[in-house]
Amino acid sequence: MKSIRGVVGFVRAVEAGSFAGAAKKLGVTPVAVSKNVQRLERQLGVRLLQRSTRKLSLTQEGRAYYERCCGPLRELENAQSVIAERGKSPTGALKVTCLSPFGRVYVLPLIPDFSRRYPAIELELHLDDAVTDMIAGGFDVGIRAGEARDGTMVMREVAPLHFVVCGAPSYLAERGIPLSVSDLSRHNCLRLRGRDSQPVPWRLGPGHLSEAPPITGNFLANDIPALVTAAVHGQGLVFAPLPFVLPLFRTGALRPVLPESVSQPARIFIHYASRKHLAARVKAFVNFMLEHLRGHPDLISDPQNLLAPFVNPRGSAGAPGKRIV
Repeated sequence: MKSIRGVVGFVRAVEAGSFAGAAKKLGVTPVAVSKNVQRLERQLGVRLLQRSTRKLSLTQEGRAYYERCCGPLRELENAQSVIAERGKSPTGALKVTCLSPFGRVYVLPLIPDFSRRYPAIELELHLDDAVTDMIAGGFDVGIRAGEARDGTMVMREVAPLHFVVCGAPSYLAERGIPLSVSDLSRHNCLRLRGRDSQPVPWRLGPGHLSEAPPITGNFLANDIPALVTAAVHGQGLVFAPLPFVLPLFRTGALRPVLPESVSQPARIFIHYASRKHLAARVKAFVNFMLEHLRGHPDLISDPQNLLAPFVNPRGSAGAPGKRIV
């Protein structure tokens, strides 16, 4: 169909009895409606309306065309109304990708409350550490560390993300507690394999004072939870996001070391495609997560205050054990 405007103008003119009435309903000028109908008549090769100074009347062909058009047009308007209303109501499928450690500790516990508040949203959550192409993956929302690579994304900061060195009590009892950054060279450091296939350096300390000490170890993985699990089982020290390991500090499974060398924070962001025509389900999820995550004490507190309960007065975590020389 070449001229949907002509079809709409024709049907509305018949219903209103004039081009002026149709124009008022459509929010355009009577001249625009008349031209659209004339264009439609030329495309069809028939006259649909008899025009006079006082009224419009249907030709025989016009009546047959009107009867065939008004039903489908009504269905189209109903479809538009349904979709527009659905866009205003938090319903439908929502696909979210989330940084795995952060998602497991802080996002997953919020999902039951979110689903109770928005039962009509079908949430699909992907927990992974890969930097996912949001558009290619069909994701509506991403929760990631660092900066979004796609400049078209709207980014809203959730929280800073500090990293801390930690180890299991069994490992620290056997190998000793590092008392300085240089001591790490004599420890088994469990390292993260980066996206460039190289081990990610441990950048310790705040801001311009940060340093990347030489470290070695007998285990690498491309997954932070795997490294933390290995550390819990006493394999070595791990450099991990503070919010992820805080629950393990509280259970005693891990203990922080070198607390004064907590890293310069990265940042956790929620990002999505656009603020324009944002679906209600996306808006509901983003606002819900920001409301709860931005107020979470693990995410907004000073890292030194968070570590204080697990650090002894001498500044080292737990019992000093034996120092490696």
